[in-house]
Amino acid sequence: MAGSRQLLDPPDVAPADGLVFDQEFLRKLERLEIVARKIARGRLRGEHTHRRRGKGLEITDFRRYQPGDDFRHIDWNILSRLDRLFVRLYAAEEDLTLHLLVDCSASMGFGRPAKFDYARRLAAALAHIGLHNLERVALAGFANGLGASLPPLKSRRHMTTVLDFLLSLDCRDATRLDTSLREFAARASEPGLVVLISDLLTAGTRRGLAALRGRGHAVVAIQVLSEEEIDPPLDGALRLVDAEDGRELRVTVDAPLRAAYRAALGARLEALETHCRQSGIEYLRASTAVPFEDLVLKYLRRGTYLR
Repeated sequence: MAGSRQLLDPPDVAPADGLVFDQEFLRKLERLEIVARKIARGRLRGEHTHRRRGKGLEITDFRRYQPGDDFRHIDWNILSRLDRLFVRLYAAEEDLTLHLLVDCSASMGFGRPAKFDYARRLAAALAHIGLHNLERVALAGFANGLGASLPPLKSRRHMTTVLDFLLSLDCRDATRLDTSLREFAARASEPGLVVLISDLLTAGTRRGLAALRGRGHAVVAIQVLSEEEIDPPLDGALRLVDAEDGRELRVTVDAPLRAAYRAALGARLEALETHCRQSGIEYLRASTAVPFEDLVLKYLRRGTYLR
């Protein structure tokens, strides 16, 4: 696969500051919209209008009048032209909160480029789309529990706050995904769209996802893996050290062992994808070797929540 192209503006910004995108990419992001079709209606009236029929401001369609329909929704202009009763159908307005949860555990520091840098760039891009469309956008990091967070923001001028927050995060500590997501689910007062960005390689992933769905959130799980994890370039006698707990494993790597590893990883990833699909969770697996623009502008747009 092609290497990830840096999207830096200005071009001499250090890689750690790669959350600042060039203007061409920003214009492409601003043509996108985050859509939450499965979210319960919020208490507040927002500026984002979802195509869910109900009582709202924008007329989306008409249908024949049926006994019991509200007379106030009858379109009298159609009656005068066609001598038939039709009622107006409206697009209900919903106040959407987009929650971006970024895995900050030590394992996210693995790879070239690091999964953590890729995850933060993805969070920055999605936050930009949300704020540009006047969505409420909230962010949080997690590792062995829910960590630093930003409350919901709803203005394009807050993008600098988002970038500063993402740059303040670092990856360390072990992953306790189920604990982190249960803490988030207990804290979030209203259902929203939760985008989880993580390598999802820890135990408890399914329990954590279930906690989000149990609180009525629509969930998008984006699994970020490095190419070195998918197909490790290892050979010979090695000492492997766990990035999170420091445990060591001495092993001799050869072709059969690499094949067994790839098979085991493939089965695990397929089982997670199946579980997400059966649980009503949108799932996307991304390699850091995929050019970042392709991930956002092509692969994410194939799903339900980005168009």
